[in-house]
Amino acid sequence: MTSTVQRLVDAPLKIDAKAIIAALQQRHPWKNGTGWLFLTELRIGTGFGRDAEQRLDAWAMAMWPSRGHERVAYEIKVSRSDFLAELKNPAKRKRALLLSNLFYFAAPKGLIRADELPPEAGLMEVEDGTAWSTVPAPWRDTPPANWRFVAAIARLAMRAANK
Repeated sequence: MTSTVQRLVDAPLKIDAKAIIAALQQRHPWKNGTGWLFLTELRIGTGFGRDAEQRLDAWAMAMWPSRGHERVAYEIKVSRSDFLAELKNPAKRKRALLLSNLFYFAAPKGLIRADELPPEAGLMEVEDGTAWSTVPAPWRDTPPANWRFVAAIARLAMRAANK
């Protein structure tokens, strides 16, 4: 018989998207311009239209050629229902996959099982303010970014710098 205490221990912790973003940002530090650019709520284009309005929950890019300008996209999930809905709509991930070498679902520990992940995705779990890769994302070579995406990056980075 499972006790109430055991069920509470097994349940995922209530962690909101803001806490997940903070943990992911620690994985991608700026370090005086020698590390990573880390952006949240990044539109994938400028102007109006379906592509311009789609957003990446979090996106990081290594800023030096020695790191291959690695790009990582994160889809943040804080509920099972949101994750399950995402699985039913793989087209939603298509643009994020084109704009990153690695794609992760980021969620509270225990929310997503490894066997539920689509083959193109890894799993980043968060607990106690720390994010770690439970399932590594497969590496993908991607085409160069288009100018609309570059402009969206620059706009968001400038907004953050001028706060």
